Amino acid sequence: MYLAGTTGLNKDGAFQFPVYHRKHPCLSSSVHLASLPAEASPIIGNHEIHEGKYFMAIGLGTPPVSNLVTVDTGSTLSWVVCEPCQIVCHPTAPEAGASFNSSNSTTYHRVGCSSRDCTEVQRSLVAPFGCIEETDTCLYSLRYGSGSSGQYSAGRLGKDKLTIGSGSSTVVDGFVFGCSEDDNFNGRESGMIGFGDESFSFFNQVAQHANYTAFSYCFPGDHRAEGFLSIGPYPKYNLVYTQLIPKFGDRLVYSLQLIDMMVDGNRLQIDPAEYRERMLIVDSGTADTFLLAPVFDAFSKAMITAMRAKGFVSDIDGTMTCFTPPGGNSVDWGDLPTVEMKFTRTTLKLPPENVFYGPSSSTGEVCLAFKPDAAGVRDVQILGNKAMRSFRVVYDLQARLFGFQPRAC
Repeated sequence: MYLAGTTGLNKDGAFQFPVYHRKHPCLSSSVHLASLPAEASPIIGNHEIHEGKYFMAIGLGTPPVSNLVTVDTGSTLSWVVCEPCQIVCHPTAPEAGASFNSSNSTTYHRVGCSSRDCTEVQRSLVAPFGCIEETDTCLYSLRYGSGSSGQYSAGRLGKDKLTIGSGSSTVVDGFVFGCSEDDNFNGRESGMIGFGDESFSFFNQVAQHANYTAFSYCFPGDHRAEGFLSIGPYPKYNLVYTQLIPKFGDRLVYSLQLIDMMVDGNRLQIDPAEYRERMLIVDSGTADTFLLAPVFDAFSKAMITAMRAKGFVSDIDGTMTCFTPPGGNSVDWGDLPTVEMKFTRTTLKLPPENVFYGPSSSTGEVCLAFKPDAAGVRDVQILGNKAMRSFRVVYDLQARLFGFQPRAC
């Protein structure tokens, strides 16, 4: 798991949550959410709960109930599994915390059907919704994409005290969230924390208490490294920027304009106009990177050519493109191809460990962390968290800039 230290305002005036890998030498492998010290404020990535995601521990209610929830820039509404589950709720791992029961919280309030919060959530999610008129309770319904077709959450909207770490670290009173009572969800975490740019997202509800509208994070890819997540002002040293586009069509998701790609310094053999067909969504809740079919085909061909020149044997199985090293040799990561993604004003240079998964313990093969759009949501391009691990990533909503710095954690 990834364990954060004390929550609070850093020297820049931002709320900051340090991040650690589950194998970090400072941590015991037996650490669980329930046994964390009172001053801890965890952001956790546990592959036994869900491969490729990063988690944050939040407390809801009075007394607070701790839950592990996915840090997701691709969604807006935050939700947790609630008791009693009215229809079907996904099973959660024991370390993800107990299900939230609003009747046990002395500070819980339902969101009324005619309230502004109800109107904004239902308008934004653009999914079937309703109201329980007898109790004046607003209902929500949302669905997810990016390789998770058929996943959804539905339930009632509520407000309660949000805490991070111990009960003395209150961040938001009257935090708006969804109490999920019907869902189809692949992970074993307790729910989702939305960082999208809506008034009711976790980000914007916490950002009201900071003096700058921005958030940043660094998800470590190395078990010896530390990382962080912060909301508010950020240090601007060593950052390069491109334009951040807060709206993608009718969806409030963060996106960038990809204009070129290179493998080992060689441009892809593709019409540059293909890149501009769709924006590239930045989604921390998705591990893989998805490219439009023409772009991915050109990228895959370039990668196969580069890998074969190094003696690797390629194997394409469905949407997975894998490579076996020559003669059963171990993989030399320093000799694998690099990938460059060019945006307006800057270029993102990805090291091999951000491009490939593996190696496999049995075959030694490495596989691309890139897939065609059809493997996720057709006609949607996504920059996943695998590509951005160890980068400091900044979403500056105030200046509409997306910044990054390599080897930051």
